[in-house]
Amino acid sequence: MKKIRKAVIPAAGLGTRFLPITKVIPKELLPIGTKPAIQYVVEEAVEAGIEEVIIVSHRSKPAIENYFKLDPSFSQIQFVYQEEPRGLGDAVLCAQRRVGDDPFVVLLPDVIIAEKKSGADQLLQATQEKYTWGVLLREVPKSETAAHGIVGVKKIGEGLFEVSQAVEKPRPETAPSNLTIFGRYLFTPEVFSLIERSQPTALGEIQLTDAINLLAQRTVGLGVVCRGACFDVGIPEGLLKASTYFLTSRK
Repeated sequence: MKKIRKAVIPAAGLGTRFLPITKVIPKELLPIGTKPAIQYVVEEAVEAGIEEVIIVSHRSKPAIENYFKLDPSFSQIQFVYQEEPRGLGDAVLCAQRRVGDDPFVVLLPDVIIAEKKSGADQLLQATQEKYTWGVLLREVPKSETAAHGIVGVKKIGEGLFEVSQAVEKPRPETAPSNLTIFGRYLFTPEVFSLIERSQPTALGEIQLTDAINLLAQRTVGLGVVCRGACFDVGIPEGLLKASTYFLTSRK
């Protein structure tokens, strides 16, 4: 596989779990310690050797673009826009023209990984020798699978799994495992055509999990279990935990 030079960061969501504060501040700019959440993810991309960062935003959230424009050290960031909130799969599809023919990573700003070797690094280093796509994984209690995208896997090493299936929010009794996709993905441009083939949900959203399942039917990918302190900052409790970690553990 070619060197991974591009990262897509979807940041067009409405942040409804953080209302009412997200009426005036995009959730991606909510502070974790002394920096906004999305800055941790941009820095993770840069530290992993990414040369072009594509943020998929919404025109109602100009504060994100304004924040990064103030700092010339973030000149590698480009913005594209998701005009309607049609799900994560559609957000990734919005970056297709910028990605072009290059392999790329998707980094969700809802996930912060506080580890010397970042989530992007963990995924890239494990995947590139043999696999053309991969995802970062985290274990969840079996009772919580209905809140996550869950993968069907075969263990091939310590913290390493071949991924042959992906299911969006399965009930515990039908879930293929208790491993959830955790905010980091590696794809080739092949995934765009699979997103286009995915059927919208009842709410009109295109789920990225559906495209991953189609991809897994063609070729297995690699799942890498996240190491280190990992936080889901897409929920208030996770944001608080991450803030506490960065304000105390890194003094």
